Amino acid sequence: MRFRDEFSQHMRRVAAASDARAGALALAGEERIADSWRRSLELYRVDPEVPAAPRILSAAEVRERLGRIESFLQLARLGVGKLHSQIKDAGYCVLMTDADGSTVDFRGLPTIDHEFKSRGFRVGACWSEQDEGTCGVGTTLVDRAPILVHKGEHFRAYNIGITCSAAPIFGPDNDIMGVLNASALASPDDRRSQSVVFQLVAQNARFIENAWFIEANRHRWTLQIGGAGRGLEPERSYLLALDERGYVVQANFLAHVELLEHAGPLPRAFHEVFDLSADELLRAAHDRPGMPVALRRLTTGQALSAIVRVPEQRRVARRLVQGRHDFSTLTARDTRLVSDIQRLKRIVNSRLPILLLGETGSGKEAFAHAIHAQSERRDKPFVALNCAAIPENLIESELFGYREGAFTGAKAKGEAGKIQLSSGGTLFLDEIGDMPLPLQTRLLRVLAEGEVLRLGGTEPEKVDLNVICATHRDLESLVAGGRFREDLFYRLNAATFTLPPLRARSDRRDVLQQVFDEECAAAGRDIELPAELAEELMGYAWPGNIRQLRNTLRYAVAVCESDTMSREHLPDNILRALDEPPPAIALPRSDAEADERRRIVEAMEATGWRATEAAALIGMPRATFYRRLSRYGLGRGRFPSR
Repeated sequence: MRFRDEFSQHMRRVAAASDARAGALALAGEERIADSWRRSLELYRVDPEVPAAPRILSAAEVRERLGRIESFLQLARLGVGKLHSQIKDAGYCVLMTDADGSTVDFRGLPTIDHEFKSRGFRVGACWSEQDEGTCGVGTTLVDRAPILVHKGEHFRAYNIGITCSAAPIFGPDNDIMGVLNASALASPDDRRSQSVVFQLVAQNARFIENAWFIEANRHRWTLQIGGAGRGLEPERSYLLALDERGYVVQANFLAHVELLEHAGPLPRAFHEVFDLSADELLRAAHDRPGMPVALRRLTTGQALSAIVRVPEQRRVARRLVQGRHDFSTLTARDTRLVSDIQRLKRIVNSRLPILLLGETGSGKEAFAHAIHAQSERRDKPFVALNCAAIPENLIESELFGYREGAFTGAKAKGEAGKIQLSSGGTLFLDEIGDMPLPLQTRLLRVLAEGEVLRLGGTEPEKVDLNVICATHRDLESLVAGGRFREDLFYRLNAATFTLPPLRARSDRRDVLQQVFDEECAAAGRDIELPAELAEELMGYAWPGNIRQLRNTLRYAVAVCESDTMSREHLPDNILRALDEPPPAIALPRSDAEADERRRIVEAMEATGWRATEAAALIGMPRATFYRRLSRYGLGRGRFPSR
């Protein structure tokens, strides 16, 4: 009854708004909401009475959107998880959308997930103003500013019970990468009750934004700037990136609107904004590594302090000069790995296809780079293609290239594919198990005949191929299931090497230290990692292996404001896992159990670590699936929290 009354009242307000009566849009005194209602009515012509959840993209469309922003998502998920851990117990879900308002990540609670999903809170849901009218995500995208859209402030009557706090995430070029949103299906009528959640959303959006800025500018000198004497708060810092000339070429959003508002468009010489030249700044940073450098803003005289971060390419260049770009760059003191490396060194010039197996994040691409650098082809191109990250309809042109006019949107002169570009060097096909069957047939022909035919072409081109493939999947099972060509499998597995997961490596303490040192160097910091904290981290299972370890330490280094790292600097999901008692693990005792465990791991990876969806994927009852997770030690603390 109450909803019907609210619905009727809402529709009367919509009618009044459509009649453009004075004051009809005075919604909680929020002019931005009023403007959004006008757009919903006049520009988008959204029907407020449609009794349905948001439009949902197809699985193929979702994969394409995920592929576009894969690197950004890998980092952003830390911030999404942090926000979710802060507010989930109050009944909130958290979602992140791309720049078009399409949901690319969603976090809820198992007990109420079905309620959220029935209202359209799920991966693939479209929350733009064009689709939904006034709503947190859509209105944030239009206004480029955080917003709270509370209950009846939503335009569509279907959404009037929801409260949404949303904030944009800006990229280094001041464009929107996505939107972070927290929503609850039930809340007090007073919108002031949402002030804490709103602030948490804005803070975590800023955290993701700044972390992505540092990641996207790892090859440049970057500055983290704050008020003099107040410390550098990560979420209130100005971030600048400098090129080799000493020009500011990129800035985070806060720096654009507060620090550079009167400095003119970028690029801008550093000495035109501050009282130091870029050379003076870098000399001061070199003399006292990791310590703040004092500077003043020219337009206002404001005293500031800056931490300078060293470009990653300079570290890489030093390694290249020292000849350390082959296996010597890898931390590998594990007995099994040492043995495999010795065997690899003997076959790198044999032209045998090499197949690298191992869990996600276990270092397969790093090994592929080392194999190439160890070979006689080291001075030729190393060309990589991730078969899982590129939409299926684009893999063919990416791999084989195309002639002019081969398809709508093709470049006027066509384009060479990865195979042609790697000729004479090394072609690395990552996640080969995800390559579509039709392309497997074409790849097999290329390997057998040493020539490639571009899309739309008539004459094949000769290529000199050396192929390294990698996958986390069980290719033999895929062959048995008809999802991978048997003849291609035997062509590729002439020399197969399995990389152990981080938790099984005897040298994992050395790996931890190397990754930590690299992240400190990249951030221009000199931080100590206490032995007791390192040992505690080594007790974690690291289901994401070295990739997860690196993201964790990158986050910890970014938020650490002292010279010594402590537990409080670790991401929340890692802290929760470390604080939980280890589950009793039943190791597989038969081939059948080992196969079941493998299928569970693959399903979890395929569904983004969502147990309910993974159980459905392999056709296992959810209760049974959770028991198997616990039995095989794959439960909480073993997978990222979702």
